[in-house]
Amino acid sequence: MKKITLTTILVSVFLLLQCNLPFTTASYKWKIKYDKDKIAEKAEFVSQQLPEHSEGRPPNILFIVVDDLGKYEISSYGSETMETPFIDQLASEGVRFSDCYVNSPVCAPSRAGLLTGRYPIRFGFETQPMELYPNNLAVYAIGKYIMNMGDWEMVTKPKFPPEWQMEKQGVLPSELNLAEVLKMRGYKTGCVGKWHLGYSKNHIPNNRGFDYQYGFYGAFTLYSERRDSPDMVNYIQNTFSSKHQWKVGRKETSAIRKNDKIFKEDKYLTYSLLDEAVEFMAVNRDDPFFLYLAFNAPHVPFQAPRSYYEIHRDEKDENKRVYYSMIHALDDAIGNLMNKLKLLGLEENTLVFFISDNGGASYTGATDNGPLKGGKLTMFEGGVNVPFIMKWKGKIPEGVVYENPVSSMDIFMTATSAAECPLPADRVYDGVNLMPYVTGKNKEKPHNAFYWKADHIHAMRKDDWKFILSTRDDWLELYNMKTDKFEHINLKTERPEILLELQKDFTEWSKDLPGPLWPRIMDHKFIIDGKEYFFPA
Repeated sequence: MKKITLTTILVSVFLLLQCNLPFTTASYKWKIKYDKDKIAEKAEFVSQQLPEHSEGRPPNILFIVVDDLGKYEISSYGSETMETPFIDQLASEGVRFSDCYVNSPVCAPSRAGLLTGRYPIRFGFETQPMELYPNNLAVYAIGKYIMNMGDWEMVTKPKFPPEWQMEKQGVLPSELNLAEVLKMRGYKTGCVGKWHLGYSKNHIPNNRGFDYQYGFYGAFTLYSERRDSPDMVNYIQNTFSSKHQWKVGRKETSAIRKNDKIFKEDKYLTYSLLDEAVEFMAVNRDDPFFLYLAFNAPHVPFQAPRSYYEIHRDEKDENKRVYYSMIHALDDAIGNLMNKLKLLGLEENTLVFFISDNGGASYTGATDNGPLKGGKLTMFEGGVNVPFIMKWKGKIPEGVVYENPVSSMDIFMTATSAAECPLPADRVYDGVNLMPYVTGKNKEKPHNAFYWKADHIHAMRKDDWKFILSTRDDWLELYNMKTDKFEHINLKTERPEILLELQKDFTEWSKDLPGPLWPRIMDHKFIIDGKEYFFPA
């Protein structure tokens, strides 16, 4: 329990007595407006006829996203705890990027950037979309003053969007995602796995460019509803968020759906996502296809098949044992996927991307992203520096390690360039086409600067320097990425001129951004190197 003062008790009792009165927290401050003109312009743009692709048939695009997998859980990146032979094989057959940044350290904004090629903060997508807000002052008071939420802290004022505005949260309909662009070229498009970019009719995959959908719309789901089966091992963490996930199970946005119809799935989810992906490739092998395959592993809740759990019997920490088993199953699924691609005769005409949406979730206790600092939710390297692999047999070199910093948003530009798809000139794109860089035709760095913003946390990397600040807690840190990639030495006092330059650049870059379109509810407390940090959830 939290420490409760007399004032807290009196306030809470008063608010509880008002539960039957309309003491709503709904605020019209948080009103999302769709730009109908931009939506109409987008519709007109994607309806245009394109000239024939220069090679006749454009390449297939296979885009594999994994969930909360840190770099150092992959053996080709130097893992000391895991062997991932099939992800390693993918890297040996293509390019492994040693310094890739995602545009957010948390799932949904990161995915918004992946699929649009734009910083999500350009369209107000700063934090996770919410499926539930405290809808009256009594509920708010209980959450803020009474409930024990561990390291989660309710921080925002009780002014939240009403339910009909919550349904508008997601990637704005005026934004153009990768599926919508590729359909201009005649691609068959499939979304298999986790979506997490909105759950109302304007946001679901089938209405955002995808011909086929299988998976779930929200942030998490159970890997198996057969939680009591002897073939399944569960690890239920004693945290506020874990208890919530197990309670939700596969209800609401955690339900498994196929083309927006709830679907009863009995298989372990990593297996079923693999099967759906293979089936989609087989059915569409005669047409160019775009498959967005978003595995939810190894995101919580932790569930693993017992067969994998038994392999990792040397790991005595039960939490880590289940986590490693989930990664092992994921690696095998990727191996089976790539083998099927070869058996279908599609390997040479398929551009493959593999990436994690953010760093490992260190708050689960199953990983610490070592030697990188921090993890998911934080803007330290452990949260935003991720594994990224790209393969296109016969088109890009094999077994290459590319060391210049790149961005997850480069995937959008690389894919649309390979498909020879035009892009509208009415918006800024933040990625680049990586092909000239990985083939050696362009020796320059793809990017000189990277930007992050989530409510009160701002960060920027420019060349070898990176700063992070909290406007909430008034802390500021500066690191040299060339000499201190693990962010041990704060140089804000020693190099004030660098810090001033970066802050001026960030202010100039962000001055016309719209701000968040919806509020966060909580911050998460981290103790890193003995210091207390709060990052938006």
